[in-house]
Amino acid sequence: MDGYSDNRPDNGSGAALVLGILSIVFLFICQVAGLILGIIGLRRSGRGRGTSRDADAAWVLSVIGIVLNAVILALIIVALIIFFIAFGTMMGHAHWWMY
Repeated sequence: MDGYSDNRPDNGSGAALVLGILSIVFLFICQVAGLILGIIGLRRSGRGRGTSRDADAAWVLSVIGIVLNAVILALIIVALIIFFIAFGTMMGHAHWWMY
């Protein structure tokens, strides 16, 4: 034994924790990527199967990342729709992109 080995089984909670953290970081970079990372982190956390504190933290961070990324993405989509409707009425007709 080298003194550095760990006898705990690797259940993927460390990777899930990193994915949960990245989903929150990607909130400011790319919401779609943050949403995907949060979903993957949520799936990998394994919460409810005799998990550790790392898995619980990964689950919480992933849920926070999913919710925040979804809200920001929805706000961006709504803002773009409002912008295009307002721009279309300024041009004189509501469907300016169809002409």
